Amino acid sequence: MRKYAIIRVPGSGPPALIDMDSIFSDKAEAQAKLAQIEKTQLKAHHTFLDIVSFEGNAEEELPKLGIIF
Repeated sequence: MRKYAIIRVPGSGPPALIDMDSIFSDKAEAQAKLAQIEKTQLKAHHTFLDIVSFEGNAEEELPKLGIIF
C-alpha cells in the first residue's frame, strides 16, 4: 500500500520525518495537512516541508530514501 509522509527538508543536513502523525494513506490528506502546517506553524528559516511517497513500513523504507526516521 502506498503511503505519503510529510518531511522536513533543512537547508543543510538530511531530510527527516516530522512525526508519526505525518504519515497518510491518502495523498490529499497529506497535502491538506502540509497546507495547514505551512499556514499556521512554519517559521521562516532555512527549512521547508515536502511530501514523499513510499510503500511498506516507514521505519524501513524512509531511511532507504535518505530520510531520518
